[in-house]
Amino acid sequence: PVCAVNFKCLHELVKHDENGLVFEDSEELAAQLQMLFSNFPDPAGKLNLFRKNLQESAQLRWDESWVQTVLPLVTDT
Repeated sequence: PVCAVNFKCLHELVKHDENGLVFEDSEELAAQLQMLFSNFPDPAGKLNLFRKNLQESAQLRWDESWVQTVLPLVTDT
């Protein structure tokens, strides 16, 4: 699970409030961190929900996706 600064294609990796949180500025990040760790290590907390959602997703890791999708476009085979 992550807190990630928002940028144009971030939604491809981070689904806000599903597998992490997206923030726009330092105040929003501070509020997110405070919320995530306020009851740590509560098994019913958001951090564990995000972790569970990530484990259940069949999404490729970034490096696996790059090798499968981009590498063939830039190498001679």
